[in-house]
Amino acid sequence: MKAVFKARYKIYVRYPGWALLNIVFPLFLTVIPVFLAFGVTGSMETTNLIFSRYAKTEDFVFYVLLGSTVWSLSSMIMWDFGMWLYEEMEIGTLEQIFLAPVHTIELLLGSILYTLVISLINSIGGVLIASALLGYLHIVLSPRFLLALMIILLGFIPLFGMSLFFGAIVLRIKEPWAFFNFLTALLVYISGVFYPLAVLPPSVRVIAILFPAAIQIADARAIMLDVEYVFSPLIDTLLLISYALVWPLFGLIMFEKIKYEARKRGSIGAY
Repeated sequence: MKAVFKARYKIYVRYPGWALLNIVFPLFLTVIPVFLAFGVTGSMETTNLIFSRYAKTEDFVFYVLLGSTVWSLSSMIMWDFGMWLYEEMEIGTLEQIFLAPVHTIELLLGSILYTLVISLINSIGGVLIASALLGYLHIVLSPRFLLALMIILLGFIPLFGMSLFFGAIVLRIKEPWAFFNFLTALLVYISGVFYPLAVLPPSVRVIAILFPAAIQIADARAIMLDVEYVFSPLIDTLLLISYALVWPLFGLIMFEKIKYEARKRGSIGAY
């Protein structure tokens, strides 16, 4: 675990542009819909008034900022393990990793340790900078932020399981970028990054709540802005706990199954 963390961390710190991009990315995601809303309504006062009819809050900018930050953090964790495997496959070292006397779980935990440290530092730094620039620092520094962070951290556990599943997809299809880009765009729309889940059609809403990040985003907003939960604090927490049990098990089973098949075919090193 330590070796995986150190190897990935060394590469990361040698490209400081990555860190800068990760920190400012939530701010970029926030500014785009804010400019669109301003262009349509002509003023932020009108935007807040219209938005409050659907989201039950007039803090449109912070609402979007919170969704953008949680989404950036969740998507980084969800794709990270698969993208790491893809990079190792690309440079021809994936076979060496799988020949090492370590279990998949050890590789995953080392990758999780790296992702968790880097993504939390970047996301918390990003939301502090964006909140300071946009005038919401007093909300972020309140005790509610720690409670929202606990819900977000709970949602990370099923996301790590999803990360294993997407790692299995990398081993199977070898060229995952098109699939990942399509799925990322789809999940942005159904996760309520820029708007409440209540505006989605009922059928889409059912699909959305199967995705942990949708509950993370909605509940973090409910805690910070006194808006509605997906269902209730208890039900939402129980849903995340159930996902935390099911997704890691499902991800591990699928990863081991596809890795075994790839070893039989001798296709792990093929790229």
